[in-house]
Amino acid sequence: MNLKHLASKLSFIIFLVILDLLSKFYIRYFNIQEIEIINGLLTIDLTYNTGIAFGFLSDHTEITYFFSLLVFIWLIMQFKNSATSNIELIGLLLIISGAIGNLSERGWNLIFNNNGKVTDFIELLFIPSFNFADMYISFGITIFLFMEFKNK
Repeated sequence: MNLKHLASKLSFIIFLVILDLLSKFYIRYFNIQEIEIINGLLTIDLTYNTGIAFGFLSDHTEITYFFSLLVFIWLIMQFKNSATSNIELIGLLLIISGAIGNLSERGWNLIFNNNGKVTDFIELLFIPSFNFADMYISFGITIFLFMEFKNK
């Protein structure tokens, strides 16, 4: 991988992470509560999550941070080995961007005694609240699953 390709991948990751962190900051700063964007479908509502997906392990924030950090290190190793196709690479970059967004916020909040909370604010139908980083991870995993089924 040459320097130009690496720089474009890192720029993509940095852009997505900044978008995630700025959106979380904006929602927290203005304390946005119960704004219905699309009636019965999409609502913006500030919530916090100390666990991982769907609040799992919410009473064990340090453990979830450590586990997330291990997964992130594994992802970086996958990035280093690079994906076999451009679409898989995009999936991996999305997952890494989401991981950085949530890990950085959780780490910051663990250090500054805020219980390791991660800001969630998007409510879509019956799906528990999530944020852009969660969305990146979900899209990235969906891409990997799609490619896996396509290759079989």
